[in-house]
Amino acid sequence: MTIFTSKLTRRQFIKGAAAALALPKSFSLNPMVKPFTPETGELSDVVVASRGTPGQLLQAAMVPLGGMGRFVKKGQRVVIKANFAWARTPEQACTNNPELLDALIKMVYGAGAKKVAVWDHTCDNYQFCLNRSGLKKAAQNAGAEIFSGHGLNVYQDVSLPKGKKLKTARFIKDALETDVLINFPLPKQHFATEVTLGLKNMMGLTWDMELLHKIDLHQCIADISTIRKPDLVVVDAVRILTTNGPKGPGKTEDPGQVIAGPDVVAVDAAAVSLFKNPRTGKPYLPGEIQFIKNAFALGLGEIDLQKVRLKKVLAA
Repeated sequence: MTIFTSKLTRRQFIKGAAAALALPKSFSLNPMVKPFTPETGELSDVVVASRGTPGQLLQAAMVPLGGMGRFVKKGQRVVIKANFAWARTPEQACTNNPELLDALIKMVYGAGAKKVAVWDHTCDNYQFCLNRSGLKKAAQNAGAEIFSGHGLNVYQDVSLPKGKKLKTARFIKDALETDVLINFPLPKQHFATEVTLGLKNMMGLTWDMELLHKIDLHQCIADISTIRKPDLVVVDAVRILTTNGPKGPGKTEDPGQVIAGPDVVAVDAAAVSLFKNPRTGKPYLPGEIQFIKNAFALGLGEIDLQKVRLKKVLAA
């Protein structure tokens, strides 16, 4: 694992910022974030951004990845798979941070996206989830549409030839057809899988989530990820849920981080250390979470952080 940390002068920032990021005029750039340029080194695989507002964290995380323009091109349609399955408030850390969703949508539009849609399959009443989480207001204010997959008509039957336990599934059509899929998970403790991260967040694009629990949840999480790999993963670790997940309410912690990268397995491998293994009292290792191991076994990404170019940056 190669870890870089960065600080820079304002002159260095100005030199590369225009090439690194495509942002709307209203999006404030932070002069403390070192931009990616050919002179500053290779692109990172995973970036952990700390210390800053949600918008600053997102900006800082995206720069070493090459900016949002690396993932979103002009005129493309983008789907953001968010996490708003429960009728909870933002303070309870069961749903995404509204300020971060706002920043993400604006950054996507700044890269040239034609249209942005935000999706999840809610478990509680979808209207309560959308309103109480504050995500409906955030998405609409940023110019995106937000949808819940509570109706069967928005799904498409797909086969999973690479699936080990799950061979067919009903998957949200918009996520299949979109030009760009961004996975936007919220780290949470989970009663059945230890944690919820990027791989598990993809469950919210399927119709029968209860069935996955009955078959083999860890393997089904990996199998689902063979349907449509996200182009980008942005982990919302501003505030996380550490007990009584995934619905809460429970204890929360404030890592104040955004973790991002194009490889969902590598991103999960990095993000899992946000939680402690109750059996050891130490941060989880990637290999201690079965669905991460299963996804690696299917060739969906890199689990070994020693093989990942991991960059840590300070947003402010």
